[in-house]
Amino acid sequence: MGELLDKLERASKGTVQALGFGATKREKVAPMLLIGAIEPGDDAQAKLVSVATVDAVIVSEQGSTKAKVNKSVKAVKALAVGVWLDEASSGDIAGSDFQVFSSYATPIESLGGEKRTNVMQVSPDLEDGLLRTIDFLPVDAFLVSLAESEKLTVSQLMRLGRIRGMTSHWILAHLAILPSKEELGQLRNAGVAAIVVDLAGRKAKELEACKAAILELPNEPSERNKHRNVATLPSAGLNQPSPSRRPEPEPDEDDDWDEE
Repeated sequence: MGELLDKLERASKGTVQALGFGATKREKVAPMLLIGAIEPGDDAQAKLVSVATVDAVIVSEQGSTKAKVNKSVKAVKALAVGVWLDEASSGDIAGSDFQVFSSYATPIESLGGEKRTNVMQVSPDLEDGLLRTIDFLPVDAFLVSLAESEKLTVSQLMRLGRIRGMTSHWILAHLAILPSKEELGQLRNAGVAAIVVDLAGRKAKELEACKAAILELPNEPSERNKHRNVATLPSAGLNQPSPSRRPEPEPDEDDDWDEE
């Protein structure tokens, strides 16, 4: 399991028992991850993640050079690092733990490898027919970008819910803002496992305040929303009888005659 997936798994479980013989102290684990997105070659942003309390870092390769990407990945190697590409890479990216890809034209051979963690960007406006197929894709998580808006609205929650209702995979939400505690609670209730924020122009204190707000969230969703975090799996292609309702076999003719 990759480092990002391990962090997502731990966050989903909340408070965990501390390690060690006779240990009674319980460690509080934030129920959502805070992931910082940085621009390749930007030393200030790379330095920011080294002092801020983010859980992982994404370096965007789009519109940049591999040299700058490699430099930034190396600079933040102490954290779980991912690279955001247009099309997924078929080879491992040195120093990275996961990759994010955006293009639906990505060759499926690029998604191979048991050790590679793949995160696919999915548009919340994807047509219904295709949206019902996403849970079958060989990826580990989906990223939904809402970064075009400077505030979170009911409309955006509806768009998130459209994706959440079609997959059991982890959901990462890319935002233009650092959400308030109330907004974080709504995102968690909507099934978001991690928020991704661009670090350009951010300060360490802002990120620390956001992380503190995430830590204050309850480990369990609110009673009103508990039943809504269970994904509704796609119905396409599931019209065949399930094993539990498979038709009984016809009796063998030899079993019907009576012994004389």
